[in-house]
Amino acid sequence: MKFNQYLWNLYKNSPGGKSTISSFSDRKEWMEEERLFEKYNPKIKDGFNSEMICGILEDFWCYKVSEYEGTILKSLDDAGKLYEEIISTGLMIETEEVLRIGDFDQMLGYIPLLSMELNYMFGEYFFPYLYINELFHLEKLADYFEIELPPIPKKADYKARCMYYWELCKVFYRFRTENELSPDELSAFMYDYAPNVIGIEEKSKMPQPSAAWFIGGLIEGYGTHWTTGFWQSNMDTKRGDILIHYETSPVSAITCLWIAQTDGVIDPFFHYYSNTYIGDRIVIPNISLKELKADEYFSNHPLVRKNFQGVNGWPVTGKDYAEFMRMIEAKGFDTSVLPQIYAPSLPEGIVIKEEKDVEKKLLEPLLNEMGWYEHKDYIQQLPIHAGRGHRIFPDYALHYDNKPEEEKAKVLIEAKYHMKNNHEIESAFLQAFSYAKLLLSSVIVLCDKECILVYESKEGFSRSKYKKYYWEDMRNPDLYNELKNKLTI
Repeated sequence: MKFNQYLWNLYKNSPGGKSTISSFSDRKEWMEEERLFEKYNPKIKDGFNSEMICGILEDFWCYKVSEYEGTILKSLDDAGKLYEEIISTGLMIETEEVLRIGDFDQMLGYIPLLSMELNYMFGEYFFPYLYINELFHLEKLADYFEIELPPIPKKADYKARCMYYWELCKVFYRFRTENELSPDELSAFMYDYAPNVIGIEEKSKMPQPSAAWFIGGLIEGYGTHWTTGFWQSNMDTKRGDILIHYETSPVSAITCLWIAQTDGVIDPFFHYYSNTYIGDRIVIPNISLKELKADEYFSNHPLVRKNFQGVNGWPVTGKDYAEFMRMIEAKGFDTSVLPQIYAPSLPEGIVIKEEKDVEKKLLEPLLNEMGWYEHKDYIQQLPIHAGRGHRIFPDYALHYDNKPEEEKAKVLIEAKYHMKNNHEIESAFLQAFSYAKLLLSSVIVLCDKECILVYESKEGFSRSKYKKYYWEDMRNPDLYNELKNKLTI
């Protein structure tokens, strides 16, 4: 959905809108216990406290940022050079080197806090980045308002990860100026208006676990009330996956299981790069490192041999999980209450070796079974214009109109051979999303040899909001009809 000026003006002129815009204009509020951080990202308290935030901000302001007071920035280029200089030149507090020159790894964690001060001083070019540990909220906003975010740099390129904030600044500077927003209005748009327009996602039924992963670290300190939270994980974690938690020294034991509440996401400002939210904790009898090393199977496991170094995001094989269940059961625990890894299967007699097989042996037979046929209800490779002299060809357009220059499709379908990780799923979604905008589609479908992912535009398309079906689910009348209803627009 494009930015709607009429709806924005209603918000802007409402008492609530005026109050929010004013709160971003009131710089004093920013320096008093970081009320904006805590208001718009309450979970920040899990990793920071007001004293810590204020201390970091005071250090950067007094010994770094304030040096640039009075600097006049005439262009984006000027602002980019200033930002790069600030993050590259370290931090000296009197005679102590707090941050070494060029230590971009250490600098990563300071970027969101630094963004507050840069916005305070140079609000024309810098916005306050309040998405600490919540990048998926920014992605949701971008998807809903059709804003293209820059690609996230690779894990080891710490400078590029620090510079990613500046790449975001350029994107939102253009968005702001195109839509005639002031800097404070942009902040109100991002942290108050947009979340209310997008709405809170209804929690759908948790999918069956498609995989299991090890995670690690002490839980002590989070409190007994801590039931869900941000944790380092494998970037390919899927919502519903099983997370086996090894608590490090002095516990040195596997103590519980969690269920991933979100797909794994890459966050350039999170030191460990990839994360998920964990929840639905299941306490199990402790299995100590000593016991694992004495076990015939796990004594040769590479992670156990490494004393669980590098544990977060380590993949768990089906054999690993079965042996893990054996050890728990031996302690008298009823393993029937524990989640099991779901292994989907293809319809009998179907062999898939390439993308064409997905189309011809899985997708088209399903569409035909639902009563839809080629050139009547769906068309392959519908040519659509995407700029002067350029045409693109979506895999399938269902419920379509191919009138030249007015092409439409209610359902847009992209078929792949195998989307083997979250990066490939996201790439496929963004490609399909670009087609769906041109065809005014209400539903996007991605499918491969394992599953069908359905994205609906009822509340705006979002890469993180989809319903997943396996091909074998189509034997279940309820799931079959549920999917058919979603595609019957």
